Amino acid sequence: MFRDSRGVVHTVSAGDPLDDLPADAARALQEALLVPTGGDLGGALERCEAVRELVERWQDAFFAALPDDVDLEEEGRWAAEAGLSLAEVEADYEDDPYDEPFEDDEDDNDEEGDALDAQLAALPFVDPSRPTDPDDPRAALGEELVSVLERELLLLPFRVRLEALVAAGELAGSWADLLADHEKVLGHLVLAHGAPQDALAHDALADAHAALHAGTGPGHDRSSASST
Repeated sequence: MFRDSRGVVHTVSAGDPLDDLPADAARALQEALLVPTGGDLGGALERCEAVRELVERWQDAFFAALPDDVDLEEEGRWAAEAGLSLAEVEADYEDDPYDEPFEDDEDDNDEEGDALDAQLAALPFVDPSRPTDPDDPRAALGEELVSVLERELLLLPFRVRLEALVAAGELAGSWADLLADHEKVLGHLVLAHGAPQDALAHDALADAHAALHAGTGPGHDRSSASST
């Protein structure tokens, strides 16, 4: 991760989200999300979506906490670490006549800023206790999973934290897609797991998928066509 002179964040994510995700976080997600549904596809999908919403809130908090000042020399070093050139990123802005800097009117936005501060104070990692508000994504997740994700994601070094948060959301999202679409999970079992299936009921296919991962972990063989 690095920032340019405008404060815009640039990330370089791995093709496989598991490459950006701490192993303990990936295992915790598998144990909580990639399990037999017992016919309750809706409940399983709700848990996947809750993880996505939770990490998106943490991403919002990450961006809000970024300092306003940008040290271009330091950011240039981190851009080089990612295999990119900060100078080229800056040049792209200069070549775009429609890309004008955003000018913030502080007087007009004081009230909005106060409201944002109040929202950030209510974000999940501020109060680690189990929520009672049904709109809080943690309400659909177990305390153990939330605790592991807080420890494994929110305590990561600043420069790799955002990629890990994005990866967690992508992993949960990929499993949610399989829970929501019969053809996707059927094709996934054939292509990613090499396990041809008859056209079984959707919940049976979802349970078969969970059972396969129970022995192999959340990832697939690198030679397979799929990576989630």
